[in-house]
Amino acid sequence: MDDDFRNQTQQIAQDLGMDFTTAVRVFLKQIVHNHRLPFKPELDPFYMTHNKIALMDSMQQLNKGKLIQKSLKGLQAMKNKFCFYNTKLE
Repeated sequence: MDDDFRNQTQQIAQDLGMDFTTAVRVFLKQIVHNHRLPFKPELDPFYMTHNKIALMDSMQQLNKGKLIQKSLKGLQAMKNKFCFYNTKLE
């Protein structure tokens, strides 16, 4: 296994809350248990690295007092300007 591939799989395992060895063990146990290739685990997009970075950036802005306040009417106007589907903002 090349280093780049191993590093990528280690990062995904870490994002799922386990180390590489545990991830491999889970994979192999599923093969034995189901007598076939296992399910496809997926990450919750909320916990993906790019989202974590965006959340940290937002928290830094918040801590620096860089806030934008909008009224419900202002948010509805933004929705009407940028959304092309019909959803009700309440």
